[in-house]
Amino acid sequence: CFMQIHLYWCSILLDASVCPEKCDCSFKNVFCSGEKMREIPAGLPGNATQLFFVETALSSIRSRALGSSTTLTKLVFINNHIQELEVGAFWGLPSLAELEISGNPLPAISPGLLAGLPSLTVLSLSSNAIHSLQPGLFATACRLQDLRLRGNKIEVLPPAIFRPLRRLQALDLSQNLLAELPDGLLAPLATLRILKLSDNMLARLPPGAFRTLSLLGELHLDGNQLAELPAGAFAGLGALRRLQLQHNALGSLRPDAFASLPNLTFLSLEGNQLASLPAALFQGTPGLLHLSLARNQLQALPPGVFANLSAVQSLALSHNALARLPAEAFQGLAGLMSLQLGHNNLSSLPPGLLDGLPSLATLGLEHNRLSRLPPGFFDANEELVRVELEDNPWACDCRLAYLLGWLQVFADPLLHVQAFCASPAALQGRPLLEVTHRQLACTKDEGWDAVPGEDAPGQCTYSNPEGTLHVSCNATSCQRLSLRLPPPPPSRAAGPGTEYRGAWVLRSPCGTLQVSVLVTAQAGPQKSPPLPA
Repeated sequence: CFMQIHLYWCSILLDASVCPEKCDCSFKNVFCSGEKMREIPAGLPGNATQLFFVETALSSIRSRALGSSTTLTKLVFINNHIQELEVGAFWGLPSLAELEISGNPLPAISPGLLAGLPSLTVLSLSSNAIHSLQPGLFATACRLQDLRLRGNKIEVLPPAIFRPLRRLQALDLSQNLLAELPDGLLAPLATLRILKLSDNMLARLPPGAFRTLSLLGELHLDGNQLAELPAGAFAGLGALRRLQLQHNALGSLRPDAFASLPNLTFLSLEGNQLASLPAALFQGTPGLLHLSLARNQLQALPPGVFANLSAVQSLALSHNALARLPAEAFQGLAGLMSLQLGHNNLSSLPPGLLDGLPSLATLGLEHNRLSRLPPGFFDANEELVRVELEDNPWACDCRLAYLLGWLQVFADPLLHVQAFCASPAALQGRPLLEVTHRQLACTKDEGWDAVPGEDAPGQCTYSNPEGTLHVSCNATSCQRLSLRLPPPPPSRAAGPGTEYRGAWVLRSPCGTLQVSVLVTAQAGPQKSPPLPA
């Protein structure tokens, strides 16, 4: 037994010892490179399983140039000068499973090139100069599972070109010159999982183009010229998880455009021309995790448009024309962790806008027209740690006290170095976090009392999430107690001797405050309730 193993290793070493010049032969792998290599070298090890030709001067592969091998499973030509592949170039390679010919000036593929490759499962012809595919090219490639034609110059596809590929799972046609998809082109590809048509010149989709692709998980249509989506464009795609439609010319969407996509988790509509959204647009996509509507022309959001998206983790609305947002704009987004609102025209934000977003960790408000935020704006967002505030005209007066206090307590100062005061003149250009509370002054006409619910300079309002108790405190004492009592139990009417007890942990940008209150209803002259302990 020992002698057999010893002889086996000697055989391997013997094959490697005759490795051709400009090639590196290691255990069953051969790597050949060099601009002086103009022909397939003779004497390649006969037991190699993987063979690579990278950045050589090879301009053509002649018939049977590689000889015969029953062990070769992977053959790769990358960044060579190949312009011709003769019919029979790969004859005698019955075990070849993966063939890659990429980064060459190859203009065409002969129809019989793949004959004699019964084991081929992966074919990559990316980044060449192929301008067309001849009918019958894949006639003998019935086991092909992964076909990559990215980065060529293909303008037209024969309608039946993919008919033999009934086991294909991934098809990449991105970065070509396709202007249309022939009717029925994709119908035979019932096992397809990934389809990439990005960066072509598609201006329309045939109705039902994807109807037979019931197993498709990813569809990439980004970087085309689609101005509209036909009715039922995505019918039959019940398994689709990822849909990329960014950087097209979509000006409007049907309310049911995504109604047949219940398993969709990623949807990008970035970089289109959408000025409005149908209110029911996302009712059929309850599983969405990531949604991008950035770089459109949205001026407003319809009420409830996101109400069915409780699982969404990231929502991008940056680079639009939003001038205002209703307080309920993000109702339903309970799982949202990242919200991008930068590069819009927002001059104010309503109180309570973020109240339904308990998981929010990142918020982008940069490049808007905001001068202040409402008091308590972030009180419901205990996970929030990153807020982008730069390029807004922040008014550093007494009404900025809440935002400044929140930044000092909850946020990472390094994230706000680009946020500066725009007014008053004495603080203009000062970074927000270099402003002290003592500097946040208001004139008599702009006093803090003129804005209901806002704190005076040097004060903070502590409150509980239910809003039943508010206490305004400065550095030495607390004043302005506001308490909303619950109704008495039905079995006990409010009368002499009735007690109300409560204990709370109140929060504000200044910290936390433990408060206990006891109120006793007594007969006789009205008495004020005690101040919190």
